[in-house]
Amino acid sequence: MDSLEDAQETSPSRKSKVVLNISDTKYAVVKYVGKRLFNWRLSYKHDDLDWDVLWSDNAVDPERLAKMKPYQKINHFPGMYALARKNHLARNLTRLRRLHPTHYDFFPKTWLLPAEYADLKAYMAGKKRTFIVKPEASCQGRGIFLTRKIEEIRPEDRYVVQQYLNKPLLIDDFKFDLRIYVLVAGCDPLRIFVHEEGLARLATEKYSPPGPGNLGDMCMHLTNYAVNKGNPNFIFNADSEVDDIGHKRSLTSTMRMFADLGYDVPGLWTRINDLIVKTLCSVQPSLAHTYRSCQPDDPFNGMCFELLGLDVILDHKFRPYLLEVNHSPSFTADTPLDKKIKRRVISEALDLLHVDGKYKRKFLVLQKAEAQERALRGRSSKSTKEMREMKFIKAQRNRDRWESLHLGGFTKIYPRENDTFYVQFIETAKTIWNEWTGGRKPVNPVLTRAITPQSLNKVKAKVSVEGSAKASKLRSASNSDFPENEDSGEDQRARRNEVFERLSKPQTRSERAVVGAVHYAGVLPIDPSLYRATTARVVARRTLRPPSFKQAPLLTVPKTALGLIRTLHQAFELQLETCKPPLVLETQFLRTEQRGKVEGRGGYLVPKVMSFTPRSQGRL
Repeated sequence: MDSLEDAQETSPSRKSKVVLNISDTKYAVVKYVGKRLFNWRLSYKHDDLDWDVLWSDNAVDPERLAKMKPYQKINHFPGMYALARKNHLARNLTRLRRLHPTHYDFFPKTWLLPAEYADLKAYMAGKKRTFIVKPEASCQGRGIFLTRKIEEIRPEDRYVVQQYLNKPLLIDDFKFDLRIYVLVAGCDPLRIFVHEEGLARLATEKYSPPGPGNLGDMCMHLTNYAVNKGNPNFIFNADSEVDDIGHKRSLTSTMRMFADLGYDVPGLWTRINDLIVKTLCSVQPSLAHTYRSCQPDDPFNGMCFELLGLDVILDHKFRPYLLEVNHSPSFTADTPLDKKIKRRVISEALDLLHVDGKYKRKFLVLQKAEAQERALRGRSSKSTKEMREMKFIKAQRNRDRWESLHLGGFTKIYPRENDTFYVQFIETAKTIWNEWTGGRKPVNPVLTRAITPQSLNKVKAKVSVEGSAKASKLRSASNSDFPENEDSGEDQRARRNEVFERLSKPQTRSERAVVGAVHYAGVLPIDPSLYRATTARVVARRTLRPPSFKQAPLLTVPKTALGLIRTLHQAFELQLETCKPPLVLETQFLRTEQRGKVEGRGGYLVPKVMSFTPRSQGRL
């Protein structure tokens, strides 16, 4: 059966009526791009599930992603708040800075209040410095103020405090920042594109270093459009072709101005791209985990995308610093320049993502074929791990081929062929995230690195070798009901007895000696009568009696000791996993009939070991 991603190889058809759901967006520019430029059908219903692309101004929860069909795309990743909220952004970048101080020096020194209030107070006790205080979950400059006194910050308030950059680069004596549009087209692995076009946003009051007389002048120190557009000095752009005047200018015209002034513009773009990739590397493990938890079988890695707006400021040495990340940047187009830039960015992003109605029709055909297969065979065919890896690599190569021909104004900055420099930051972020969540290392490293021809050849070789080994194993198994085993039955029993004796080595405690019981560290003894009752129940369930049962008494554990139970299970599995026939471990909750020395302790979770052969398994 053809794989679903094969539909991506066909050329897009603008005649196909792709459905764009815009019920959760207020921006007219998104509707214009979908209707006028792509000729898509617009859906305004919140409860409409038959759509190809959903554009939302709000965050997306994992439940919505889990219910999506493989051909559908949504413009947010669940969990992107790890970058979008100021406190989470600062926390993630600070963690990486501690381990890579020379690489993560592209954002100001930051404190998270109230947790780091004491550290901030000690730092402010030295020479006079200016700090900018931001509410942790605000936007558009609301609630921001500058201060030099710790007394002006209440210790119980939730703020993100950063050291103020008091020597910024200026344009016509005005402070400014750059709005960089970044497309995240995949998270496992990361696929990052940066657009050449964006905005340069200028303050409306000429800049002077912060002092007691101007700390409250927000139109001098903040560059947010929402803050400055109400100032009478704000100059709106009236002609989209004249993009180098006013207080909002195009990014390309600003870069041309820098080049004319003798600045190293290519070097600036290199540093900006570097900080973009490093910022996204800090949250890649959490994004990938959430995505794969919701859509574990998606080989295309393309059901979510994110058009981020990064705010970058330059200092007087032409070095870029990251200020914040907007997961829902404003697409309000109230000037001709806004309309021109934002229409282009959105349309080229959707074109790069390859949204096509043929993909939906391909999915419906495959779904019908799978239903017929289940009706005929009673079950669906399952793919092996090697087949999934090959399917994933093929899908990524198809994406690479499409994206290389439809970049438009975008530049692919990650992954790049034979570039493994950023893997170290992803691995560091993964280690930090696993320590924080208590998770395990991923079992499939192919999904967390760039797909290169070298990695493809390795996977092909692995599939070939393992496939031949499995085929040989199947041929040998077909000639016998059991796997080949040269050991006799007595040898197997002796080996099992040895395992049980190793597990049953006692740790004597004279103060709690009980006849007929074996004591373990942190394990309570069990009453012999209860032991016999348990044995009878095990045999009654047609479970074969383990050999040398007297040398392997049941382990009894307090009901609340879940961590110890888990440890005992792991110990049994490690010791017995090589035994043939296989041994299976269970837990059973028992109530003590004769409490004796364990008065008032209630019941116990009792691990019991059962041994069975394939024939006895069939009778169970």
